[in-house]
Amino acid sequence: MADGDNRPKGTIGLILGGVIVVAAAVFFLAGGELSGTKEVTSDADLPPVSSPEKKK
Repeated sequence: MADGDNRPKGTIGLILGGVIVVAAAVFFLAGGELSGTKEVTSDADLPPVSSPEKKK
């Protein structure tokens, strides 16, 4: 077997895998709240709720 071939030895896969692992670690360490979701701490954080009108 010749060692002079120019085929990549998995470097792209290694880099891509590393990026995915780092992104997953950041996501899990952030508590999964990277999408802009807001944490509800009290009733004031909830939107107002209206009751339907009662029929007579």
